[in-house]
Amino acid sequence: MAVSLDISGTANFLLDAGLARIESFVITERGLARLDREADLTTLKGIARLLLRHRPPDWLRAVVIDGRLAREFIPQQDLEAITWLGDDLEEIVLTAHEQVYGASDDQLRKLLGDAGELAVMSALRRDGHNPRHASLISDRFGYDIELQNEMEVVGLEVVGLEVKAAVKATTGRALISRNEFEVAKRMGGRWKLVQVTFSSRVIARGRATAADVEGIRELTSHSLIDMAPVEKKGFRWTEAAEIRPSETEWKPSNLRVGEEFEALLSSDKV
Repeated sequence: MAVSLDISGTANFLLDAGLARIESFVITERGLARLDREADLTTLKGIARLLLRHRPPDWLRAVVIDGRLAREFIPQQDLEAITWLGDDLEEIVLTAHEQVYGASDDQLRKLLGDAGELAVMSALRRDGHNPRHASLISDRFGYDIELQNEMEVVGLEVVGLEVKAAVKATTGRALISRNEFEVAKRMGGRWKLVQVTFSSRVIARGRATAADVEGIRELTSHSLIDMAPVEKKGFRWTEAAEIRPSETEWKPSNLRVGEEFEALLSSDKV
């Protein structure tokens, strides 16, 4: 009741959030003006979505992972404050996230992937290897990092490591391109997928260090190939597929990231 009667405070909030402006009279933002006709539950939820977009909480960016809401990343007090949104809570948060961040999240995923590759490069160098960061040259190799005459491979055959970065909420799945799949089939035992799992705090902090690496595990090319359906007349691979290996198919990695590892997750940081 006290808040609802704070007309001056509400007015200042609307001005500060860009939802209203003063010219010769008060003009409300178009999205808000559409919501001033009826104070039913649908309208209140529309206002909630508008406020999330114009005044996004600190946690908004971190709670959406691969298009899904990770409720465990919402602070408990804030989660309790928005439970009245009911079954529409997830859709409202996802919509606000898309409106606020949009394409910038694609960039964040790219930077997180880059951090995963740098973490594996650091771990290989720590073990005395001399890896080649192949993805810096081209994405067409079908792997991100290559080694020659290492990891018990006879001769000068190339070992290819495809690196996938994740946070806890996304460890169960990974996207594999058609090219990566074909290269895995061709290289056989000389190709493997390496998943680097970071703490979710790196997203809010914009920086990843060795202390943020919560785990590294590997998936063989044979396990990957066994998961894929055989192409038939009515089925054909396109550009990519999502895989969900079972826990038994993942194998723990011996790689350990060097203490010097650090990667920025913001393209505007130097």
